[in-house]
Amino acid sequence: MQARLLNRETGDLAPHDLTKSITTDLFHTFAPAPHHRFNGEVSSVSSLDDTEERAHRIRAHGAGVSGLALEKFDGRILVSGGSEGSIKIWDLEETRNQNQRHTFRPVSTIARSTGGRRGGGHSHGITHLGFYPFDPDAFLSSSYDKFLKLWATKRSALTAEFDLNATIYSHAMSPIADHLLVACATQHSNVRLVDLKSGSAVQALVAHGGPVLCASWSPRYEHILASGHADGKVRIWDVRRAGGVIAQLDQEDSLGVVHRYRHATASGADWIRMPHFRGSAQAHDEAVNGLTWTDDGKHIVSAGLDRKIRVWDAVSGANTLASFGPLIQNQHAKTAPMVVTPSGLSSSRELLVWPNDQEILILDLHDGDVITRLRSPGTTNPVGPRGGEMGRNRITTIVWRGSGGGTGQNGSVMGGGNSVGGIYSAHLDGQIRAWMPQIPGPDDIDETEEVHEDEEKRRRKRKAVDSAYRSLMGTQITFTGR
Repeated sequence: MQARLLNRETGDLAPHDLTKSITTDLFHTFAPAPHHRFNGEVSSVSSLDDTEERAHRIRAHGAGVSGLALEKFDGRILVSGGSEGSIKIWDLEETRNQNQRHTFRPVSTIARSTGGRRGGGHSHGITHLGFYPFDPDAFLSSSYDKFLKLWATKRSALTAEFDLNATIYSHAMSPIADHLLVACATQHSNVRLVDLKSGSAVQALVAHGGPVLCASWSPRYEHILASGHADGKVRIWDVRRAGGVIAQLDQEDSLGVVHRYRHATASGADWIRMPHFRGSAQAHDEAVNGLTWTDDGKHIVSAGLDRKIRVWDAVSGANTLASFGPLIQNQHAKTAPMVVTPSGLSSSRELLVWPNDQEILILDLHDGDVITRLRSPGTTNPVGPRGGEMGRNRITTIVWRGSGGGTGQNGSVMGGGNSVGGIYSAHLDGQIRAWMPQIPGPDDIDETEEVHEDEEKRRRKRKAVDSAYRSLMGTQITFTGR
């Protein structure tokens, strides 16, 4: 660490390279942050929050937390959904010091609807939450009550609702498109597209593979959508075309469409008239319930109930054969949340954050290596038999707190606002848990290394350490060399 800081100060190490190097180290230091608690129970007595007994009883949602969403702009507003149908909004900037004990309380609550199905909150459990891609003051919610609803964050007010007459397992909006289409994965065998601009369900992408459990838009092409189905298939759609599926991912294909094209042309076959994929191609041997793209759009990541995670080349459709081993747990027929870290965030390639039932795995996306395992407090055997009270500790969804991973002056950075980054997980036991990297302050430098150094050199080292850690929070750093 000392060598890297001195190399940066002398100009031998670029700011972006230093940030990636430090961030890589931080991934290995992630740990539970039990000093951050989320108390959504109105009847709780704050004076008792400091006792350990009371801490274990604190719940964000008494019936269990089934959904989480975190806005990506400031990493400040967290929205949670309960298994009973309520939605709560939390301000993560309530505490200015992320290392101090703090009990968060919702700044607003959208109550479960009991008097009717229209014009208010959801009447059944929340299935998915997601912020509007271009505005943190709007988010979407879906529920077992078969409604998709659009909310104004600041006012906690309903602005639009859509009755799809089918259970909505998850929904997705394009992060780049001019269109306002919401792709909804439903219990029926088609993907429903809802146009927020026109206020209607405008299209259905018809397949015949049973329920659709997940959907994800390409971050490079605004009309390309991937969907995961109960028949084990991942279908790729161009929503502008009426002809249906344009590709299917094939676990047996490690070469991709480019290889097939070259083979066809070399043999004199008419590529235009040939099928470009096998109709029987499957991405997984069982239902596909997890799907996401890397932020550069170069890879697609899928997860199935066969307990496999696969990484695909998004250009050729080839299975990259990345192997994550037998550690992966995935056995619940609901949308599986997973997070891929922004490209260039660390010295490694992208990392996959995977909720492994009662623990969180941070994995190298391309070689499957385990970077670290985060276990919920009280979990002694997270990959052993489930059931009883231990099953109540199961993770239902996770979100990543970051600042977008763009390539600004400081490059890709972790964290938002006063945070250096973190993971928030929702659990069936009603708790929201925080996980954060352990970061030393400038005063934690080993003084024995400095005993023979003059005061000016110590001052320069401390300034470099402080600047490096501030860079992780998006604060501009300037090195003058003096």
